[in-house]
Amino acid sequence: MRPSTSAAFVTLALLVGCDDAKTAAPTPDTTPDRTSDAAGDTTADVTPDTTPDTADSGCGEVLEGCLTRQRTCVVEDGEAVCRACPGGQFAARPTGVCTPLTGMKLAHDFGLQTIASGEEMGSLCQSWVLDNDEEIWVNAVEMDNDGGYHHSNWFFVPEDHKGWPTDPWLDCYSEGFHEIDAALAGGVLYAQSTQVRHELQKFQPGAAVHIPPRSRIITVTHLLNYNIEPITTGLRLALYTLPRAEVSKPLTPAQLVYGDLKIPGKATSWFGSTCDLATAYGNLFDGQPLAMKLHYVLPHYHALGAGFDLAIVGGPKDGLSIVDLGAFSSDPFGFAFDPPIDLAGATGLKFGCTFDNPRDEVVKWGIGDKEMCEALLFFESPMAFSAGVSQTNSETSEGDVQVYSGARGVAGFKFDPFD
Repeated sequence: MRPSTSAAFVTLALLVGCDDAKTAAPTPDTTPDRTSDAAGDTTADVTPDTTPDTADSGCGEVLEGCLTRQRTCVVEDGEAVCRACPGGQFAARPTGVCTPLTGMKLAHDFGLQTIASGEEMGSLCQSWVLDNDEEIWVNAVEMDNDGGYHHSNWFFVPEDHKGWPTDPWLDCYSEGFHEIDAALAGGVLYAQSTQVRHELQKFQPGAAVHIPPRSRIITVTHLLNYNIEPITTGLRLALYTLPRAEVSKPLTPAQLVYGDLKIPGKATSWFGSTCDLATAYGNLFDGQPLAMKLHYVLPHYHALGAGFDLAIVGGPKDGLSIVDLGAFSSDPFGFAFDPPIDLAGATGLKFGCTFDNPRDEVVKWGIGDKEMCEALLFFESPMAFSAGVSQTNSETSEGDVQVYSGARGVAGFKFDPFD
């Protein structure tokens, strides 16, 4: 069964970056509607069109890295580079060809929001009541917006949960919405990379997140207008779903977070730790060895972030780098692994964030011009977990880099992704 509200699961708070979005608007979705209603919902059966056989032949080994980042590969000015596919498409393995997303598509338009010059909406919750009598299995999530959306976190909850408003709900954090509550009452669906206008989170065939009957999607969004004129912006979300018979890999959420950030000024620093997943797993399942396969990682940090790294600890893959991401940008940050990375024999994961702080002052955890260091993950596993550092207990240096670490607490709990 899903965890009770007493479980020590702290959901991600992937909030605000500092710079204006620079990504281009996505190609409009031209998939024909099968049904449509006044709420802005649409459903459609999506089938592949004819596509070329391969991506650019000059991509070579670069292609695999692009596919992990859910992008295709093209050659520009003699150089192989990763590029996002148009809206409604994904980079198919093994060719990298942009191919139409398949499955039953459920889509919703959240309408328009007008943001005055210099205005910031710190927490605007928006809902999509799915009106679903049957369960939904989500293989892919596609988000696009018209700008001004710095970040959004997406959850599903029972449709009548706590009487939360279904209309746009301004200042919802202060009015009773809590991300922990949403995650425990339903689950985590998706998190938007900071400042992107278009993003695809797609799992491999057969892998999906389960949404129970009579649910609604609720997103907490952060909007900011840097422009000298007001802007009016829209937000849209599409789910690409699988029938239950095609689901072979139900997914479970998890998080990593380094909360005790005190980033020194005029310095390069690294904050990270190792989490012992094997012990947490054994405590839950009578000493059984760790059974987790990693499908997806979304790192999160702000403008001072110079990198994010994630590696396996222990076992035959000890030291294997899973993610080695560079400096902050307004590009999508997600990593999708196909095949998933099997942690069999490992004891856990090590992760950390590198920061370059040109300011004089120490920068701490927070939104706006502050920083974060965390990641959303999806596993194939009966254990969900939240692993976090709440207090730094080691300060050393490696060359010119100041190194900070702390004991990592792992709160693991049983999670039935079919429930």
